[in-house]
Amino acid sequence: MKAIEFKDFKIDEIENNKILISTTFKIQDDNDDLVKNSILITKILENKEVELKTNDKGFTSLSFYKNKEDCQTKVQIDLLQFYTQQSINSHLIFKEKLLEDKELLYFPLGDYDFQTLREDNKLYIDKTSYIYKLLQTSKACFISRPRRFGKSLVISTLENLFNGKKELFKNLDIEKTDYSFEEYPVIRLDLSSHRISNKKECKELIHQLLQRSAEKYGYLKAINNYASFFEDFSKFTNKKIVLLVDEYDKPVLDNIIKKETLNIVSELGSFFGATKSASKYIKFLFITGITKLSNINMFSDANHITDLGRYSSFDAMFGYTQEELENIFQPYIINLAKQKNTTYHETLENIKKYYNGYTFSEEGRSIYNPFSILQLFASNSFDNYWFDSGTPTFVLELMKEKEFDISDKTLLEYSEDLFDKARASQLTIKNILFQAGYLTIKINENNEKELVFPNTEVRDSFYKYFIRFFSKIGINYSVHIKNIKKAFINKDWIEVKEILNDYFDEFTYETTGSEKLYHSLTFALFKLTGFKVYSEVLTKKGRIDQYLENGNDIYIIEYKYKKSPQKAMKQIIDQKYFQKYMKTDKNIYLIAINFEKDGEIKDDILVINPRDQKALETFLTRK
Repeated sequence: MKAIEFKDFKIDEIENNKILISTTFKIQDDNDDLVKNSILITKILENKEVELKTNDKGFTSLSFYKNKEDCQTKVQIDLLQFYTQQSINSHLIFKEKLLEDKELLYFPLGDYDFQTLREDNKLYIDKTSYIYKLLQTSKACFISRPRRFGKSLVISTLENLFNGKKELFKNLDIEKTDYSFEEYPVIRLDLSSHRISNKKECKELIHQLLQRSAEKYGYLKAINNYASFFEDFSKFTNKKIVLLVDEYDKPVLDNIIKKETLNIVSELGSFFGATKSASKYIKFLFITGITKLSNINMFSDANHITDLGRYSSFDAMFGYTQEELENIFQPYIINLAKQKNTTYHETLENIKKYYNGYTFSEEGRSIYNPFSILQLFASNSFDNYWFDSGTPTFVLELMKEKEFDISDKTLLEYSEDLFDKARASQLTIKNILFQAGYLTIKINENNEKELVFPNTEVRDSFYKYFIRFFSKIGINYSVHIKNIKKAFINKDWIEVKEILNDYFDEFTYETTGSEKLYHSLTFALFKLTGFKVYSEVLTKKGRIDQYLENGNDIYIIEYKYKKSPQKAMKQIIDQKYFQKYMKTDKNIYLIAINFEKDGEIKDDILVINPRDQKALETFLTRK
C-alpha cells in the first residue's frame, strides 16, 4: 500500500488560459525509487507538461499545467486525490490543506425559469451549445425525455433566447457563436398545466394558452382556427413567431386507458397539422414530451417535424454527463464524500450506481438524472428523489389494463421498434417504460443489446411503486421485505407461508384474481430483498417460474393457481429444472406454492432438497 504525503500546494494563473499548479509530495513505499515515482505521478496526471524535482528532505517538487476551463482552481488537491486513487489505488495522507473549498452556488430546486437562475446566480449547467446546434438542424424539432430531465428549463432558455435577452447569456457557449439574439414573438404552451379529460377541454386549454401568450403582445382577437391564428398573429407583430410546446403528450397520457383518448389525439392533430400549413409564419417550432406518440390524426399533417430522439449528438442536451458531473459538481462531490466519510472515488461510484445509466439513442452516452443529482447535493443524502417526486400513474394503469407480468423476461429484450412512434391505442409496456426512462439500453457480456433499469434508484423505486399501486392504502412493504428475507435465510417455510399470506392480504380481490399479478407481486417482493431473482429461466425441458439465489443458496420455485403444491413439485422434478445446478456446490431448494383464487396459500409449501435422493423417491411414489 502506497501513501502520498502532500506538504504544499500552490496555484498560479498564467497566460494563454493556463494554470500552473505546484506542490511537494513524498511517496512512502518499500522501494522509494524517485525515477519510478516520477513516472508514476506523471501517469497519474496524464499530462506531458509535468516537471519533477527533489529537495534535500526527500520531497519531490511537482509542477504541471492544466487548461483553465478544466480546473476547479480551489479544489485541485482533492482532484489529485481522485486521480491517484483511480490510477494506483493509493491511500492518501494530507498533513495540511492550504486552500478553501470553492464557493458553492445555490441549487435551482424546483426552479425551471432560465431568467431567474441567471439573475439570482443559481447553478446553471450550460447547454446552450446544444441549443445553437438545434437551431441549425431544423426549424421544427421534437424530442422526448423522461419527466424532470430539464425539458421545461430548455423551453424557458429558448423563450429567453428568442425574446432577445442577450444579457442573460453572458459567458455561455452560445454567446461565443454568431447567433444574433434577434427578438421574435414567442408562444409558449405547457400542456401539463391542466388536467383534461375530453376533446372539448383539450381544445379549450390550447386556445387559452395561445390567447394568454398572444395577449402579452397586445393581440386580443378570439381564436377560431389554428392556422389562421398563426398567420394573423405573425402579421400583427410583423415577425415570424416562435412556438414552444412543453409536454405535448400529457393530455393523452392522462387518459391512456379511456376511449376518449382518440378524440383528444384528434384535437392535438389539428393543432400540430396547422403548424405545417402555416409554416411560413413560424420561425421555429420546438416540442417536448415523455413519449413518441403517433397517430394518423396527430402527426400525418405535421411530417415536417424532425425527431431528434435518435440523434446521439443531442443525448447530453438533457441531463448531466460524467464530465459535467466531475467538472462542475466537483466541490459538491468532495463535500458529500466528507459527509459520508468516503473517498472521492468511492463517492463518485456511489453516485453513478444510484443516478447514472440513462441512454436515449442506440449509440448514446450514459446520462445522469439532473433532478436527483441536484437533490442529492442539496441534502447530502442518497435517496429515490426522481421516482418519489411523482411517478406518472399512466405507466401502471396501462400495466393493470393489460395485466402485464413484470417478471416476464421479454420485457428486457431489446427490439428496434423501441425508438418508433406508436399510436396511443397501440402503446406497448416495453416502449412506454423505455421512453419514460424506466428502462435503458445496455450492451451485455455477449456484446448484445438488452434493456435494464438504468440505476439503483429506478430499479428499487419501480418495484416499490408497483407494489404500492396495486395494494390497499397504507401498505408497509419494508416489513414484508425484511420478514421474507429473514424467513428464507432461516429456511422457515411455515413462516414464509404466513408472510406471503400477510403480503397478499394487502391487495384487493380485483388484484389477486389475476394469475399474472401473482408472478409480478412475488417477483417485485423478492427483487427488493436483494436476492438475485430471475423469472422464466430456460432449461432443457421447460422454464422455471422463479429462480432465487442468495449467497450459497439456490431456490427454484414453481407456482400454481387453484391447483396443488404437489402438482407444482411434480413438474419441477419431472422436468428436472434443478439438473444444471447440481454441478455446483450450492444448497438447492425446490419450492412448490399453490395460490387459491382469493390469493391465500392454504396448503403447506412443499420444499425438497434434490440432492436427497430418498426425499425425491418418497415424493414420487406418494399417491
